[in-house]
This record gives sequence, C-alpha cells and structure tokens, in this order.
Amino acid sequence: MTTEHGAMRLNRFLARSGRGARRSVEESIRDGLVTVNGVVARNPAIRVEPSDIVRWDGSRVSIPPVFVAAMNKPVGVETTMNIEEPRGVHALAGGMPAGTLPVGRLDVRTGGLLLWSNDGDLTYRLTHPKWRVEREYLLLIHGPSDPKAIERLRKGSFIAQGQFSKPLSVTRAGADSRLKLVLTTGRNREVRRLATICGINLTGLERVRYGTIHLRDIPRGKWRVLTQAEIAELHGLVGLNA
Repeated sequence: MTTEHGAMRLNRFLARSGRGARRSVEESIRDGLVTVNGVVARNPAIRVEPSDIVRWDGSRVSIPPVFVAAMNKPVGVETTMNIEEPRGVHALAGGMPAGTLPVGRLDVRTGGLLLWSNDGDLTYRLTHPKWRVEREYLLLIHGPSDPKAIERLRKGSFIAQGQFSKPLSVTRAGADSRLKLVLTTGRNREVRRLATICGINLTGLERVRYGTIHLRDIPRGKWRVLTQAEIAELHGLVGLNA
C-alpha cells in the first residue's frame, strides 16, 4: 500500500507499471534487472518515492493510468499474446495501452467475458484463488438436463488428483437446456472437466460475469473500457485502494 507521501514497495510499483504480477517481477528484481536511482535493487520490499528513478533492464519505468477493459471473446480464439499465433486474442486488442494483458484465460472453445488490465496487482488478485472472486458461466446442454446430473454438479467432484471443484451455485437459466454456474476458482478448463465428470454433455460454454463485471451489450469480438466506478469496484473486491 502507498503511504501518505506516495511511497510504494518496489514489487507493487513494478506490478502497477504493467511489468507483470508481483511474483514474476520479484524474480526479475532478484535477478538484478531493476535499478533505483542508478543502484541495482534486489529487495522487492524496498520503498520507492515518486521522485525516484526506476529502470527495468535500462528502460525508465513509470505508473500509467489504470486501464481495465471487458471483451466478448469469440469461440475459436486462444487466450494467448503470442503474435505468431493467428488465432491469438492479441488480434482483438488493438487500441489498448501498452502493457495491457488478459486477466486469466478462457479456453479456445469457451466464449464470453474476458477482462484486460495493465495493473499487475489487480490482475494477480482477481485470478488468485485466495480472493475468491466469482466467475459466472452459462452452460448450454445437449438435450433436456438430467436432474441427477445437476445434483452431482451442485455437490462438486474431484476433477484431478487433489483438485476438488465445487460450484458456489448451480441454477437453471430459463430453458431446460441452459444452466448458470458460479465458481470462485479459475483452474484450467474447470467447468468443462466438472461437467464431463458429472455426466453433463455441453454444447456451448460462455462466461457472463467476472466479479462485479457483467457481459452486457458488448458485440462478439469487441471490447469496452470500464468506467472509473467499475474499476473502483474491482479494486475494492480484492482489497486494493483504487
């Protein structure tokens, strides 16, 4: 956290600058990649003042305005920033500030809400299980839903060795072939794996909410900048001072 004079821990300063989550920037700090006022800084906990000059691999680092956007990711697009991947989600992010990255992932067959941010601290907390940020999904089911399968889904199941997945809630979403499911974890393909184990045959999967942000009025493949009020809500959700 910042002090009244604006001092900030080095790892948080770098995360806020968009250089990555705290864990990744701490590795770079210990590797000697960061200098403060011309001196190599290997301690992630040292405090830097607004007047200090921080450099990352020789380049000056500063904190840009916080940017957060919500995208409606199409099915068939991979959540990767590898420019050599033609189906990468980077192709849809034109116009976003440098250092903006996806918040977590959606698998290639899952569409819907994908958040983006240049705030590494916010990204880390939104994706870490410790903060129990809700993700809501719309499940499209082949044929009428089986009440027993839905009950198994509500109770949860092991989806891998040592990985027990239990939804916060499972509710019907209008039609008999549609369910809404809420999780507070974001494991790889978690909803799909859980549905398969519980005997539910999915024909489609969409994420419709992440924390306090809903997927509304965003055309497929497009994104919108969140309002300052929405950004403040996300910060408050994970205990950060906006």
